[in-house]
Amino acid sequence: MNFSRKSILTLSAVIILAGAIIVGGIYGPTAWKVFRGQATAPEDQVVIQTPPVNYAEPEQDEMEAPVKEDPEPAEPTTTTTNKNAADSNGIVKYREPDLSLLNLAPSIEEYFGEAGLSDAARTLAFGTAWNIHQYVDGYLFGITAGPQMNEEDIKKYIIFHRTLWEKQMESEPNAKEAATFDVYMRNLLNRGIDAFDNKDKVRIEQFHLEIHDLDTHLFRDDQSSKVYGATPFATKRSD
Repeated sequence: MNFSRKSILTLSAVIILAGAIIVGGIYGPTAWKVFRGQATAPEDQVVIQTPPVNYAEPEQDEMEAPVKEDPEPAEPTTTTTNKNAADSNGIVKYREPDLSLLNLAPSIEEYFGEAGLSDAARTLAFGTAWNIHQYVDGYLFGITAGPQMNEEDIKKYIIFHRTLWEKQMESEPNAKEAATFDVYMRNLLNRGIDAFDNKDKVRIEQFHLEIHDLDTHLFRDDQSSKVYGATPFATKRSD
């Protein structure tokens, strides 16, 4: 069987991505940097793994919660950091996802398990929300709220996680049963990519409300964290 140079390079890129996933555990900044460092032009290395983003304004449908035209920036209420995650100056550093805190809300629990997505998909979705949330908090509220990245790097970081999610869905036998959640995840990440690509503070704040709720409310029962009700899966826990 003959392989063209393009086919060999494509196969090599897939192998590199798989290696980054294995090394990175739940896909924190280290894995992302390893992945980006495989090529001279990191933008192309990341983007080539995934279909191009549609930068048009997404249409409002049943999967999207209504958004305000000009929301006021919400105060950071994430608890993804602790005393060990900040230095003596109060600068908050990146913290790895803590799987012991994973506690699915009833509104998304039905999409996982025997009749839904695998434990690997659940862990990936949890890590995606946790990781991105930290950097969006840091971007919006400063070094005492979360680790720091600029708009361009946060955009690439979201693209990286979306790529991992899409590849995971390709191997999920029960993906159709969880299509509602899968579509929401893809649309949410696309909205984040678009907002940071355009450096649109209003849409970045809207994305923050969603990623906050997904992380602290839907994947963790974080009683100390405010619930914005910014996702179509918004739900109340029993007291």
